Amino acid sequence: MVNKNSKYNYLGLVVHVHVNIPSRISCDELLAVSCFSIMIVNSGCLCIKIQNTAITLSKNELIIIPILTSCEILNLSGHLQVSLVSFPSTFIIENSICRPPIGYFEFFIAKFPTKLSLKNEDAALVIDLFKLLDEKRKTSEKHLFKKELVLFSFNLFLYELAAIYGNYSRFIKIKHSRKEKLVMQFFSILEANCRRQHGVKFYADALFITKGHLTKTVKEVTKKTTKQFIEEALIVEARILLQNENCTILQIVEELQFSNASFFCNFFKKYTSMSPSEYRSSLKIC
Repeated sequence: MVNKNSKYNYLGLVVHVHVNIPSRISCDELLAVSCFSIMIVNSGCLCIKIQNTAITLSKNELIIIPILTSCEILNLSGHLQVSLVSFPSTFIIENSICRPPIGYFEFFIAKFPTKLSLKNEDAALVIDLFKLLDEKRKTSEKHLFKKELVLFSFNLFLYELAAIYGNYSRFIKIKHSRKEKLVMQFFSILEANCRRQHGVKFYADALFITKGHLTKTVKEVTKKTTKQFIEEALIVEARILLQNENCTILQIVEELQFSNASFFCNFFKKYTSMSPSEYRSSLKIC
């Protein structure tokens, strides 16, 4: 069994740091199937079967495991010790402090795992970020800014990971299916147009495909609907605009092309459980 003292949950985030893995362990104990998982081997060697493909991992090798991926541990050797972070797909949207640069996070829509053999300094950086997340997650609930500490630590981890992925992906062959490439094109168009274009038809037309085809493809690749991604992108944009105190609610309504302030407020509250004004006030408290 994994040492339970090294594991905790917070808003869907799961962290293990320097966990010793015994000879017998199931993937269910180590990896959450409903989450993305990023794991690095600290010592020893692990052979894991992911979607019918056997992958061997040794010291300083990192693997990004997509959501809803079947895994099976085939073999372990040496003094196996790993560190990992897992989180559901909604966690990034709910905990982004700025607009995620979509091109650098393509590994989150890939159906197949990505393995990276890191240099010592990059492996040390990843492990330090795991430790930082671990430390901030264990901060006392009485700490006035615990949520913010976790928020910034997670974003730092995410962007450093994206930078490492970008550097190493040039030297490995990462194959994306036609459907995955289409979804990445959709994300790119969404990033540039989400403030003013809220309809699925606009994005389908931009890709020269039907609404039905786009909806079906996005759902198949990501397990989420096209409309969900559009609405989540709008929430991220709304949060960015609300951080600017010089921007009034009515100006934000106009910028995001909502029909009226009431509709915008109801939309925002549906996703955040706060009105735009309440969200802005919470930023002042922080």
